[in-house]
Amino acid sequence: MANEDNEKKRQLVEQGYDKIAQTYLDWTTTKKTPRLAYTEKMLSKMDAPSDATVLELGCGAGVPGTQLLSSRCAKVIANDISKAQIELAKTRVKGNVDFRHGDMTKLEFEAASLDAVVAFYSIFHLPRDEQPVLFKKIYSWMKPGSHLLCNLAATDIPGSTAENWLGSSMYWSSYGVETNLRLLREAGFAVTEHEILEDDEDGKIIPFLWILAEKIK
Repeated sequence: MANEDNEKKRQLVEQGYDKIAQTYLDWTTTKKTPRLAYTEKMLSKMDAPSDATVLELGCGAGVPGTQLLSSRCAKVIANDISKAQIELAKTRVKGNVDFRHGDMTKLEFEAASLDAVVAFYSIFHLPRDEQPVLFKKIYSWMKPGSHLLCNLAATDIPGSTAENWLGSSMYWSSYGVETNLRLLREAGFAVTEHEILEDDEDGKIIPFLWILAEKIK
């Protein structure tokens, strides 16, 4: 029953982002975001970003995250559950990007094959019980010494559905700050940096937990 319920939540997110793809792009490109500063920070910690393969979970329309990663890294694997978002991203980022449409929890990579993983505003769209499982998968995909950059919700939300977020239904869930940090450490990560930053989410001020973590050599 839980699996069926989780599948419905996944479909809600997929259909929601398909419906509001252009609206979401317009919205995200007109507001300030810590994405670029944090991406630059992660890139500065990497040994050789120009040789790196980076996975982006929830690439959206490719702006601005995928664009920056593509310009600085050898290869970007850009994943999103929304086909409409992927199609928008393909028009904005060319070349060294391998677009993967689908659910991030269904992705498969060889162990220790990725130099970095980035996930902006995406992991908290998963049902809560799937998030720690994903952390462990991400850890297994990453090379020793590689970095995870993500933001998570900073409040305890077992599950929440909005009827009208930017013009569509949407689903989120999350753990609180300390639980999120503990789950990442339990997956094997060393959390090297974290802070709470507030964001205007369709008229509501929402705190997000920004995290830089490392898979220790």
